[in-house]
Amino acid sequence: GWLSEFSGSKLPALVNQAVSNNPDMKAAGARVRQAQAQMVQAGAGLFPAITANGTGSRTQSPGDQRFPGINQIANRFTSNLNVSWEIDFWGRVADERRAAKAGSEAAEEDWHAARLSLASTTVQTAVSLAEAESLLALAQSNVATRKVQLGILERQLDRGIDPERAALDVSLSRADMARAESTVLQRRATADQTRRTLETLLGGYPAGTERGLGSLPSLKRGIPAGLPSEMLLRRPDLRAAERRVTAALATESAAKKALLPSLRLTGQLGRTSQQIEQLIRPESAICNIGTQA
Repeated sequence: GWLSEFSGSKLPALVNQAVSNNPDMKAAGARVRQAQAQMVQAGAGLFPAITANGTGSRTQSPGDQRFPGINQIANRFTSNLNVSWEIDFWGRVADERRAAKAGSEAAEEDWHAARLSLASTTVQTAVSLAEAESLLALAQSNVATRKVQLGILERQLDRGIDPERAALDVSLSRADMARAESTVLQRRATADQTRRTLETLLGGYPAGTERGLGSLPSLKRGIPAGLPSEMLLRRPDLRAAERRVTAALATESAAKKALLPSLRLTGQLGRTSQQIEQLIRPESAICNIGTQA
């Protein structure tokens, strides 16, 4: 909302462009999605894990067996459904999920901090570009003035009016002219470098077409005095640090609980048969239920 305090400027549009196109912001958004996925993965340990698989095989014996009654071709088809669940008796899995959740929240706060930092840097760079362009225009105007002054002094020297004094004035004026032209080159380089920096923030480098604000923006009102210190609690980087502390404490708790015994329930249900069409028959079923500590 603080962008609305600048009247008649392109700052909100520049900031929106930077937030949308800046590569660092895209990377921060990807880290948020990664942390959210890790939180979902950590919470999956609270629920049973189910896996299913199936196999099929065929073996063939040599045709010159001594006992011709033995089947020379044997088929075996198997389908299994495995279920395992670790009872979170000590709360270790819950601690891991809390740590992942706090890490996800820290990543979101980092995204907000990066967004705020990018906005402020974009505004500062855009204002610096407007300042550099104003100083460049002033330097170019100074060069134009020096040219007029040098022309007048050279005409006086040509007319022979006080030649010694006129020669000295011409020499000094030419030195001033050289310094003014050097200042123009320096300020043009500064403006170009600042424009490139702004383009990098906006995700448009190296197009070289960004025009910036054109002129320095003005504030609608002054900064109010007596702002409360509680505003520091709204800083996203501080909130991210607080969430990281919470994640570290939860991770420490989970690591301590990992030293305690764990209890896991496992079950297996499957079917096996020599013919694939017989897998659906009840007599082909096999099962296994057990615990693991």
